Amino acid sequence: MPGLNRFLGFYLLIGLLQGVVFNYADRFFNSNQALFTGVMVVALVGGTTLQLLGEKARQWRALLPTLAFTLLMSGMTAWVFYREEHLLISRREVDAWCLSLVLLSYIGASFLCAWPAAKGQRWRYENLFQQAWNSVFIVLYALMLVGLFLLLLKLWSRLFLMLGIEFFELHFWSQTFMCFSVPLVFALGMYMAGRSEKVIGQMRGMLFGACGLLLPLIALISVLFTLTLPFTGLDRIWATGYSTPILLVLAGAQLFLLNGVFQEGGQPRPYPKWLMRFVEFSVVCLPILAALAFYSSWLRVEQYALSPQRFIALALALLCSLYGLAAVWAVALRSPAWLSNLRVTNPVLALLFCLLLVLVNTPVLNPIRLSADDQVRRLLDGRTNPEAFDAHYLRFGLGKAGEQAYAQLQMDVDQERILNPESRRALRERMDDTSLSFDEQLAKERARAPKPELEWIGPKPKGSEQFVDMSESADSPCESGCVLWAVDLDGDGQSEVLVVPLTSFRNEYKVPRIYALDEKGQWDDRGPLLWTQLPSGHVDTEMLIHDIREGNISLVKPRYRQLQTRDMLLTPVIREP
Repeated sequence: MPGLNRFLGFYLLIGLLQGVVFNYADRFFNSNQALFTGVMVVALVGGTTLQLLGEKARQWRALLPTLAFTLLMSGMTAWVFYREEHLLISRREVDAWCLSLVLLSYIGASFLCAWPAAKGQRWRYENLFQQAWNSVFIVLYALMLVGLFLLLLKLWSRLFLMLGIEFFELHFWSQTFMCFSVPLVFALGMYMAGRSEKVIGQMRGMLFGACGLLLPLIALISVLFTLTLPFTGLDRIWATGYSTPILLVLAGAQLFLLNGVFQEGGQPRPYPKWLMRFVEFSVVCLPILAALAFYSSWLRVEQYALSPQRFIALALALLCSLYGLAAVWAVALRSPAWLSNLRVTNPVLALLFCLLLVLVNTPVLNPIRLSADDQVRRLLDGRTNPEAFDAHYLRFGLGKAGEQAYAQLQMDVDQERILNPESRRALRERMDDTSLSFDEQLAKERARAPKPELEWIGPKPKGSEQFVDMSESADSPCESGCVLWAVDLDGDGQSEVLVVPLTSFRNEYKVPRIYALDEKGQWDDRGPLLWTQLPSGHVDTEMLIHDIREGNISLVKPRYRQLQTRDMLLTPVIREP
């Protein structure tokens, strides 16, 4: 890639801008969560894609589509995350979009890097193929460099920590240093890998050599498995419960190795004629394997209704079927170049895969919404008996769509608009079993549990009844009881309250807490009481309670005063020798 050595500043500038975004990410998040999401995607997707473009970023024909793609991904991310009243969607949907974003960015970057530089030119499959693989190895090299950099920093800081010098340990792992150093080192790795075309080519050649070695083996596995099916039948496959992922892995691995041997499509025939025919025969097995995977998942859908996992399995099986049919079509054409039609179908199927990734993250093909609708539909049309209906999975396993479907179903049952009386009774019993959410069930159990025992040593201060309510909260230190002592810790004439948890197996490491009365007359948790002579700070609460009862405790003025800077209050933690 000529000229990249003159482009180092461009890479470092991108890394610096990414560092600024990462360093101020918390401020973006606090000000506007949608803005935070969009800026992070621009920094990650846009910055990495521009680094992959390299010197082509100077050409507006490559730069403008890259910027448009980055803004599109940023807008899509903000829309997916905050489309409903600017509230975050479920964790499962967030993870699904993050994975989709990585795949979309990779495929999009490959097409953008292969974008024709001159007007009137078209995409060449050779460029697209090379850019797709170069991107993998370039990013992998940059990540390896970042990993080695962090290991050396850890070694550096630990060496000096042994000498009692904490400066490097404190500063190397600070937020500011990490936010700037990691993207800068990553940018340097992208620059070094981008200009090492020979090394990247050798790595690519080693991978393709392994593909050429393994393709006949996986072809043999596919052929033997397919030819064995007529003698064993398919019932054993359906009975396993895990046939779909195994079949998809087999078909996907064969497609990967086949494309690794095919490469740009201009290489000489990789095998002897007889082995070529055997590999081509194994290609015919690809649609069969994908069809078996699809049918296996469809049987599960018919038996147990649709779920997000089964929907994804069906989609992947359908995609593998299309790739398999494209490979069979390439074999059937018998062109002078081996499987040359893959040069046409592979880019089209890649774009189709991108479209599928986008649709599954929208209401059009949202797996969670479709699963919730199918669960209810099967109940209403009689395919699922009310006695066997999984109301808990509908309400708590399918996100907001499941909650809405559950609420609508409950309303229809209460108003007797669906099913017959006997079925409604059975369904109502199933729904009553899951009528409480986890938080509601926890609150109900807490209400049944005995109240924590609170013991006051000495007189009670004003508003002491508040501690009864606070002791019943989920994060209370008084799970198995507390001893409370009113004492003026700051010498202002107003007592604070020291809350000391009673020792038990579950909360023996809960430290005492200090409560102070605020301006509204409410007792507020101001922080823990620690034993600073110990590294852990843990307090022997049983001994502390004993000393308070016996009066063997006194207030001590700190030997070392606090330090007040412009915006920090520093408290010495001194461990006497």
